[in-house]
Amino acid sequence: MVSRKKGSVLIYVVVGMSIMATLGLGIFYLNTTSTFSQLGASNLDKAHYLAESGVRYALKLLRDRELQNTASTYILSNPNEKFNLNVSGVGLGGTITIISTGISNPNTPYEAKKAISVVVPAEAASAQAPFSFAGEGGAGMAALSAPREGISGRSGVTVDAVNRQIILGGGSTQTAGCVWYQGWADSNGSDCQEGKCKFNKGIRAYFDFQYNISWKADGFTFAIISAQNNNVTDCGGGTCGEYMAYAGTGIAGNGLQPPKLAVEFDPHIAGSSTVCSVNPSAAQCDSRRDNLFSSQHTTFCYWGTIDSECTISSSNTYDDNRHGRGDGTINPRNPDNTANPDGTLPYYLVNYDGISGGRMAFRIEIDRIDDSTSADYRKYKMRAWLKVYDASGYQDSQGVSMDDTSNKYGEEATFQQTITLSQGWHDNFDRMIFGWTQATGGLTQTVAVRNFKIDFKNKNDF
Repeated sequence: MVSRKKGSVLIYVVVGMSIMATLGLGIFYLNTTSTFSQLGASNLDKAHYLAESGVRYALKLLRDRELQNTASTYILSNPNEKFNLNVSGVGLGGTITIISTGISNPNTPYEAKKAISVVVPAEAASAQAPFSFAGEGGAGMAALSAPREGISGRSGVTVDAVNRQIILGGGSTQTAGCVWYQGWADSNGSDCQEGKCKFNKGIRAYFDFQYNISWKADGFTFAIISAQNNNVTDCGGGTCGEYMAYAGTGIAGNGLQPPKLAVEFDPHIAGSSTVCSVNPSAAQCDSRRDNLFSSQHTTFCYWGTIDSECTISSSNTYDDNRHGRGDGTINPRNPDNTANPDGTLPYYLVNYDGISGGRMAFRIEIDRIDDSTSADYRKYKMRAWLKVYDASGYQDSQGVSMDDTSNKYGEEATFQQTITLSQGWHDNFDRMIFGWTQATGGLTQTVAVRNFKIDFKNKNDF
């Protein structure tokens, strides 16, 4: 009897141990499953971030013009992290497809993959950094016309993609037009989107130009205008060729709105009249006050002010390139024949008709101080060079040529000026549009702009 009781106890012990073992295995399984589940989720997150890194890397190569059609693997410093890139469509003129697959813990039981596909539109696919008209095709440049003496569709501006040049004037009378960059690019964070670029720390730009007949018409400008208050479909213009399509009501009736700045290349002396009205007359069109200079000239211009001479309708545009206009405080004053406070000149006297071959080289550097802790905050320091074209490039003491916009140019500027904008104007210049404006009246001009380059500056370029 005792022996049977002892056997029963043994059975109970064995059964109890079996139950405990089963429970232990269950708990171990649950813990292990939870651990592996968390590990799997973590690996999927890593794979996603790796795929995103691959896309960003490919876009950088695209902006640097180094992206190629490829199926490549990139292993990071950690051998358990990599991404595969599959790129197609490069060089075909259309969209580019980028497929990036992130892989975490490859070739292990814990491998995780995540693929991201991006289709880059054709206009972004052709982006360049830095922008250069020497690039493919029109490189994002587009021309548009503005009203001129009631004649529509005569811009006098064309983009010659074959010869990679811009033609201003076109040998026609009564024209007005603008050509703006309308492409995609990223140079030092410029983030140009459909022609609207971040102004950031400023720019360095170069082009050379050549007139093909004696200049008797009204000239042209290289203009930088606010992308907040303007679009690439805007242009100045109106009753007078002297506006150069930079001033005047133009396409939309309100011209090119401030803030804006330009360098005008002016071979036509448009008199001294104080008349500044919308009525087309010889006196009104002769109101640019060019007689303040002793000859043909090039200088800066901004946007004038509403004053007693130019309060026409609701649009403050008729004095935008009128010398001496602007109050010099809230609105920068357009240069006249007065020197800068430091004795330098904001203008340059040049006899365009006397240039052998008619070809000249131009460069501009603008330092835009957007650091609110700087004593120079909101200042725009502009230096410009205008020289008879020389293939040697006018190298400075450091060997930097005039057309090398990737570096600061060390030669003394031909003309220069520094302006300080109000907080509101400065903020409205966060993004800008750049290009050329021109107009003709009863006389003609033909100017070929070639070899245009522009670089956007970074904080180390000052």
